[in-house]
Amino acid sequence: MIHYRLTQDDFFTLQKNFIENSVPNKRKSILVTLVLMLLTAFYGFALAIVFLPQTLSAPVIIALAVSAAVVPALLLFPLFKKVYSTMRLRQLRSILRQDSKWPRDVTLSIHEDGIEVNSLHNAVNKRVQVAWEAIERVNEDETHHYIFIEAAEAIIVPKQNRMLDETERIRMNDLLQKHLGITL
Repeated sequence: MIHYRLTQDDFFTLQKNFIENSVPNKRKSILVTLVLMLLTAFYGFALAIVFLPQTLSAPVIIALAVSAAVVPALLLFPLFKKVYSTMRLRQLRSILRQDSKWPRDVTLSIHEDGIEVNSLHNAVNKRVQVAWEAIERVNEDETHHYIFIEAAEAIIVPKQNRMLDETERIRMNDLLQKHLGITL
């Protein structure tokens, strides 16, 4: 049995992991990047046409306008790739600031039939039992494992927990390795 305190930061890292790894968010990120690059190219081209002297020949104006469109878009590409995730994370952070359900105490029990999560906050006990077969996928970062039980719902499991004794840790690691291929 693992007992830990789930904080806003833990939930925020889950959301960050979800934004970086989910297919719909990757598609939206690509779309935002393309739109920003096209807008940059359009404004670069339009500004070059407007501000270049009309005494230049047409091929020179076109060549300079195309380069004024392409160069800034290519230089700003690394920045544009980060815009969507940064925007979503700021939006999420502002929503989380107004949320009062953090921190919450969580007890995680790992059994042969599945995982049981008990979450307690403001005298409300939420109990979730998940069979091993119901787990869709597992992601991880430096500090947590994320066990997804639905497309947008996950169990957050800390990798390091000092509350476990050695025999309990070995038993849980055996079950997690057997069913999910991960260890704490």
